[in-house]
Amino acid sequence: MQFLLYPLVIVAGLMNPLQAACTSSLNKVLHRPFMVGVVSVGGTAMVTLIGALLLGQLGFNGKAAQVPWWAWLGGLAGSLFLLTQPVAAEKIGAGPFIGLTVTSSVILSVLIDNYGWLGFPQHTASIGRIVGTGLMVVGVGLVAAL
Repeated sequence: MQFLLYPLVIVAGLMNPLQAACTSSLNKVLHRPFMVGVVSVGGTAMVTLIGALLLGQLGFNGKAAQVPWWAWLGGLAGSLFLLTQPVAAEKIGAGPFIGLTVTSSVILSVLIDNYGWLGFPQHTASIGRIVGTGLMVVGVGLVAAL
């Protein structure tokens, strides 16, 4: 049943270049990356709020105190990622932008998995993971090459 999550993740990944294109286009006209971020986050918040309302998931159900302190920083991390889109994506291109963000994400993800950081179960950085990560670095280098 878990295999059904893979198509969902692929669709989510397909949204990355679309979001970068949207925020870049907004910034071309507005020249206000933070306002572009507000528009993007506003849309995200609206869709998420509607989903929470429809599925009865609004509120913390009394468990907010059990959340590790660092888990509340996801919005900060997302904001940094979001604000790079209107500033960098158009200038370096969608391929290099997404390639760099995905490759750097994989590098950190392999480290997080290897050490079991941030609540993830430990998955040793096998030779396959290390070689795969290295190939991604080479691939993004080729995609980003002028």
